[in-house]
Amino acid sequence: MLKLEYIWVTVAVLCTFHFRERIILSNLLLLNLCKTKSFSSKMKAHKKEGCNKMRIRAFPMNMDESYVESTWELLRGAIQKIQIQNNSVLSFEELYRNAYTLVLHKHGDKLYNGLREVITEHLQKKIRMDVLKAMKNSNFLEVLNDAWNEHTTSMIMIRDILMYMDRVYVSQHSVDPVYDLGLILFRDEVIRYDGIRDNLSNTLLNMIMAERHGEAVHMLSVKNACLMLMALGIHARTVYEEDFENPFLQQSAEFFREEGLRYLSENNAGAYIQKVQQRINEESIRARHYLDAMTEVKIIKVLEEELISKNLRIIVDMENSGVVHMLTQDRYEDLNAMYVLLKRVPNGLTVMSSAMSNYLRQQGTALVHELTNGISTSPVQFIENLLSLKSRFDKFLSQAFENDSLFRRVISADFEYFLNLNPSSPEYLSLFIDDKLKKGSKAMSESDLENVMDRAMILFRHLQEKDVFERYYKQHLAKRLLHTRSLADDAEKSVIAKLRMECGCHFTSKIEGMFKDMQLSATINENIRNMKDAHPEFALPIDFSASVLTTGFWPTQGSVIRCILPSAANEAFEKFKHFYLSSHSGRILNLQPQLGTADLHAEFYPPSSSSNPKQKKHKHILCVSTYQMCILMLFNKSNQYTYKEIVEQTAIPEKDLKRALLSLIFGKSTQQVLCRESKGAASTGDRLPVLHEEDVFRVNEEFSSRLFRVKIQTLLAKGETVPEQRETRGKIEEERKLEVEAAIVRIMKSRQRLGHTVLLNEIVNQLKHRFMPSPIMIKKRIECLIERDYLSRDPSDYNIVCVLSLLADYNEQILYDDLLRGYNILERPVSNCSKPLVVLLELVLFQIVDVTWYDYNLKWNPEEYGGISDVRFPAGKIWKPDVLLYNNVDPNFDPYYPSNLVVYSDGKINWIPPAIVRSSCKMDVTWFPFDDQTCCLKFGSWTYNDRKLVLEQGGNGWDMSEYIENGEWLLVVSQFTTADYPVRRTVKLYECCPDEPYSDVKYCLHIRRRTLYYGFNLIIPSLLISLMTLLGFILPVESGEKLTLEITILLSVCVFLTMVSQMTPSTSEAVSLIGVFFSSHMIVVSASVVFNVIVLNLHYRTQDTHRMGVWTRKVLLDWFPRILLMRRPLKSNSNIHSDIRYDLEPLLNRKETSIQRTNDICQLLEQLIADVRYIREFVKNEEEEQEARNDWKFAAMVVDRICLIAFSFVILVSTIGIFSSSPHITV
Repeated sequence: MLKLEYIWVTVAVLCTFHFRERIILSNLLLLNLCKTKSFSSKMKAHKKEGCNKMRIRAFPMNMDESYVESTWELLRGAIQKIQIQNNSVLSFEELYRNAYTLVLHKHGDKLYNGLREVITEHLQKKIRMDVLKAMKNSNFLEVLNDAWNEHTTSMIMIRDILMYMDRVYVSQHSVDPVYDLGLILFRDEVIRYDGIRDNLSNTLLNMIMAERHGEAVHMLSVKNACLMLMALGIHARTVYEEDFENPFLQQSAEFFREEGLRYLSENNAGAYIQKVQQRINEESIRARHYLDAMTEVKIIKVLEEELISKNLRIIVDMENSGVVHMLTQDRYEDLNAMYVLLKRVPNGLTVMSSAMSNYLRQQGTALVHELTNGISTSPVQFIENLLSLKSRFDKFLSQAFENDSLFRRVISADFEYFLNLNPSSPEYLSLFIDDKLKKGSKAMSESDLENVMDRAMILFRHLQEKDVFERYYKQHLAKRLLHTRSLADDAEKSVIAKLRMECGCHFTSKIEGMFKDMQLSATINENIRNMKDAHPEFALPIDFSASVLTTGFWPTQGSVIRCILPSAANEAFEKFKHFYLSSHSGRILNLQPQLGTADLHAEFYPPSSSSNPKQKKHKHILCVSTYQMCILMLFNKSNQYTYKEIVEQTAIPEKDLKRALLSLIFGKSTQQVLCRESKGAASTGDRLPVLHEEDVFRVNEEFSSRLFRVKIQTLLAKGETVPEQRETRGKIEEERKLEVEAAIVRIMKSRQRLGHTVLLNEIVNQLKHRFMPSPIMIKKRIECLIERDYLSRDPSDYNIVCVLSLLADYNEQILYDDLLRGYNILERPVSNCSKPLVVLLELVLFQIVDVTWYDYNLKWNPEEYGGISDVRFPAGKIWKPDVLLYNNVDPNFDPYYPSNLVVYSDGKINWIPPAIVRSSCKMDVTWFPFDDQTCCLKFGSWTYNDRKLVLEQGGNGWDMSEYIENGEWLLVVSQFTTADYPVRRTVKLYECCPDEPYSDVKYCLHIRRRTLYYGFNLIIPSLLISLMTLLGFILPVESGEKLTLEITILLSVCVFLTMVSQMTPSTSEAVSLIGVFFSSHMIVVSASVVFNVIVLNLHYRTQDTHRMGVWTRKVLLDWFPRILLMRRPLKSNSNIHSDIRYDLEPLLNRKETSIQRTNDICQLLEQLIADVRYIREFVKNEEEEQEARNDWKFAAMVVDRICLIAFSFVILVSTIGIFSSSPHITV
């Protein structure tokens, strides 16, 4: 047991004694354990002896007072020796055991209080006195630091000796630990003593202030003093803060305040920033090296408050050196220094960004005002200036403001502000892109062009009215594509890809459609050029290319522009149109001449009054617009035209005509294609002249150009004029109304019920990528949808907007429940099954069928249900009569839309189902297309006979209030009433059920066909084609096209006859009038072919094949020419026969006299005479044959003239006779 107690005591000392003695005690413990048997073997032996429990005896609790006193005196002396650094002779094991004994025997209070007294006495008599003496010298901090170090060292030793008291007594009695007790006493007895505390604070502050002024100070003492104050706070900073930090911060604030005022008075903004930054660095280093870590944060905060925050506006707005000056002078380093400095204070960057924003807005607003005030008139230059400004501030952002998000947002907001300050910015941005992407612009590499487009997209991103930009971009893109002025397809597609990335596919869908149209048009033009050899009818008279534009994709006008093209151009267009429509059925081609261009070969002749013989005619190719082509081609017919004559002969819209004429007469005298003579004032300078109706235009004979190919530019405004802007803005506003309404409907369909403010925000979020709708516009569109019964307001809360189909009043719900409780839709609504139900049928012509009856089950008192007088039921909820159209020919036998039934409080039910019905009607085509028809609609119940359901006419005949005019038929009577055209009700018995009479109501219509369509599309073209038959009798036979023309006309009439057969009802009861008309024309044209064959036969007859009889000669060569006043051309007289005959006589006489002289000469003369006679006979025969041929040709001409007169008479008489027999002609 003694050994076990020794081991336990030794272990306790090992665990609790001071660390400097642990190694020695550990060795002693190991030595004792080695001298004895192992502890485990002891335990095993103890168990073998039969002892299962180990017991440790407790120390006796009673101690003698004298022993206590002697023990305390021993400890007291030891503590005092430790305080005076005389602890080498002390045994720490003995001291620890004595302190442990006192605490163990409940004398801890004596030990603790005694310790307090010893420490206090030492501090008062020794340390305090030394510190007070040092206050008079300059080594105050050194003495204080030495005293502090000695005290902390002694308190560590004392704490180790009294460790058991710390662990037991202190924790049980909630008093300060030994070491902390020593610190508290040092604080109270030394540091907080009168005079020492103030002197310490002043000394520290003075030393720091001296260092700030550049004096050499021993800052290590300051650091030790600060560490002492921090330690005296015992896990807190209260002592440090109260005795040093708070006075230090207060003094520093005053110092910084005075220093800031001095800096501001002596330096500009850049120098001030440098000095403040230097001060921040100095204070940060000082606090980091000598003061507490948290003091650095506080002193920097004070410095920032005094030197930056309070002088923030002065620094930023300092004249000739502030933010504006730095931005103006591009002082990137100074701006970056200011940014770094102001970033330290809460509102620093806000104030700086505000100053930059004001400057940026001034610059941007100045650019806008330059444009609006006329100082700068180039939209492209305006956008380039904006891009330059954007690049400049982007450089500020990257080099001066470190890409700060606040400055980035401010710059973006400012550019958005003044970019949208100009309402024409979307148009100008589109013009800028157009200028860069069209041919003829300044040469740029692909990378440079891509960079410019990226910068342009940044401006596009700031546009609020992106829909306006889309409209103008489509206009400019259309001109580039149609005039083949686009720089490259890749560049165009790159811009479209950027727009798609910004706004989505919907934004660029129409633009992409424009490119597809151009590709298809190129293919079509290539096809028609390749087909000119195989199909001569498609051969174009000129080099013609057409672009087929899809309506909706291109920014073209919807209306057709009537412009009189030159004959060659018009012929080419018609052939192209025929070719295109032959392969694309169901389409319509309308000419848009305002988008076309033309190349004209022009020859300019010298003036007739010119005296310069060297001046010759010169040729040029003029590149003009379609309108300019129409104007210039007129001068091939006449030398001069007045403005009014040009208007009449070209039919060009006045605005476009003036623009085209001004382009031709504007410029120097040698650059004007046309000259103008006007009675009005002449133009001066660069101002455009004003055109008058009396102005005379002629070709400028003095026109000259060094270029062979001269491009005549159309005078265009650099932007839209004010009226054009108003027109464009009006169209855009109308489109925006539809987009806002569509957004409202989409949101309400998904949300069903929304507050007005929430709905407003939702609409703005949906549409802000295209434009920014105003709250007033949104409110008006909501009200419009409410008026049109798409939406409604909640009666209980006016600010709640609901979808109308979801509204249901509480009283209405109760009424619906009460009315339908026990209701059977299969029961006929009569109280007595033997009584019939009266159903009134009314027709609103071509709109709705109105059916009314009474249901006794559906009656209520409106006062019991909140004043509700009528409700609506779906078609399948209550009983309704099965009224059908008996003579219906539609596959859907029941054409009525299942609309709601309106039920009134008296039981009256009104059913107004919209319906388009098709009934059978017997057609009389005798006078087609000048015919009248009578059609009847027969309505009746399908299952209820007249005893159960009485069908009667409701109202007064037809209701014409909602009638829609028809383009093909005209009502003969303006108002259908019972008096004008009775509505008949009949009761009939059918074979299926002879005992059940069924009633029906018959409404009849008297309609008359409108003939305008048939007249302009069939009759007049056919008549004109028939009249072209007469051209065959005028066309000379030598042309070779006489019979070809007649056969072509015959085929045209056959085509028209086929169209008429398709339009005419298929019936054999009568032949239509238009059929007779076309048949007569068919006969006339066929006869013309026959007579043309006869004429050709007569024309090519000769004397060898045919001999003209006497009567034929008299009729065709004598009688009819006299009647028709025809004269034969005079014959040319030839003297060859008389001359030959006259000259032969002497030869013959000489022959007889000379034959005797020489036989050779005679033979020669005989041969010559024979040859001459042969020639005479040959020429005579030729003249006779030619005369015979001429007789037949003249006979053919006479027959041609007879046919011309006869056929003209037949066509005129037959046409007048046929159409005069028609009963009426209704347009």
